[in-house]
Amino acid sequence: MDNFPIRVLAEKTGVAPTTLRAWERRYGLLKPERTPKGHRLYSVKDVEVVSRIVKLLNDNFTISKAINEIKLEDIQEQAEHLDSLGPPQSAEHWEVFQERFLGAIERFDENKLDAIYNEALSLYPIDLVSSQILRPLLSQLGLRWKQREAGIAEEHFFTSYLRNKVGARVHHASGKSKGSRLLLACVPGEYHELGSLLFGLSAMTRGYRLLFLGADLPLDQVSVVTETADIDGVVLSAVSVNIRGQFARDLSQLADELSCPLMLGGSAPESHMDSVNEKILFLGDDYRKALETLEQRVPAYR
Repeated sequence: MDNFPIRVLAEKTGVAPTTLRAWERRYGLLKPERTPKGHRLYSVKDVEVVSRIVKLLNDNFTISKAINEIKLEDIQEQAEHLDSLGPPQSAEHWEVFQERFLGAIERFDENKLDAIYNEALSLYPIDLVSSQILRPLLSQLGLRWKQREAGIAEEHFFTSYLRNKVGARVHHASGKSKGSRLLLACVPGEYHELGSLLFGLSAMTRGYRLLFLGADLPLDQVSVVTETADIDGVVLSAVSVNIRGQFARDLSQLADELSCPLMLGGSAPESHMDSVNEKILFLGDDYRKALETLEQRVPAYR
């Protein structure tokens, strides 16, 4: 197709439609054609521009710096002229967001959390917000609770807020996704489900459909569900559970039983993976790399 709607641009780049509209409105980044009814139509060139922006964001540019860089690249015809632009920006803008979140958390201010969260999502792709702001924030809250009088309450407040917020976004987007269907769950004994939920939200922006089954799912339930729910791929999350011994053997057996790929995400050490079935694909806990690996193994659209 020569031109396509914003939904297709979002799926091709992993940047949500709301963020694309914000970039267009605030920075004049894209200038789509319009249908007679006013609907935006984008081109392959727009995909290239957004992909360049996302690459710069991953190099720790702020959105405003990234867009300025793109404009400079378009003005300068020779690539060697870019050397004078200097190194990428620092990661301080992520830390600023984290500090703002912490201030709202310490005051138990849900309205302020909403404002900061919505601002971050309007400026950056979902997977960058998750990997550069939310996950480091969750780790920080998990480490500092002993040093703060209300540390446990603060951690519970934010995890509850985030679970509800991300869950609502997943539910809202689920009816719009048309691509391959993924089963997402945590392995037995794993109760840290937020990482899996955040990964699922990023996958949905790329067109995947989700069946999210949450924490502590028995492995024997996975094969039952895949047989009845038209599942194209299984992504299990392991953060605190060791992949060794009988559990590694159970995972290997599950990989043999399934008719679709079995993938393992989370921060479980990759060094333990040599004891499991080679059919199991290790995604790790870097969201962007995990999504790239997922798209290679189970494309959103075949």
